Amino acid sequence: MSETMFAPKETIEPGNQRLEVLSVEKTETYGPQLAIELRVVGGEHGDYVFTDYASRDEDTGRINQGSKAWTIYEACLGKDFHKKIKSLDDVVGKEFMAKVETTKTGSRNKVEHGTVGPASAPADESDFDNIPF
Repeated sequence: MSETMFAPKETIEPGNQRLEVLSVEKTETYGPQLAIELRVVGGEHGDYVFTDYASRDEDTGRINQGSKAWTIYEACLGKDFHKKIKSLDDVVGKEFMAKVETTKTGSRNKVEHGTVGPASAPADESDFDNIPF
């Protein structure tokens, strides 16, 4: 048999990354969670895509303040996002900064809770045109 029937998952080494939210879905596989598909923006791992999971409240299914999902939404949409959000998809296309780690088993990448913050505005390269050398 010359064809390999196994495909190991690709992961990236831990580090701080700028991430773009590609999609958000509710899932119940391991209790109430959000499956958040993310893409690394720029750098050595630019365009690497992975899915992370964030827990929702077991009783209500809501996203609680202080949870990983809450911090991602807050980093993308601002401090009072919960007062004006219309849909879970409001973060799609938005960016944030976080430390990307691997799970304990090393099987996939994840966002490390407690490291999420807003992304700074990308540098406008035209700003560098007027710097005297």
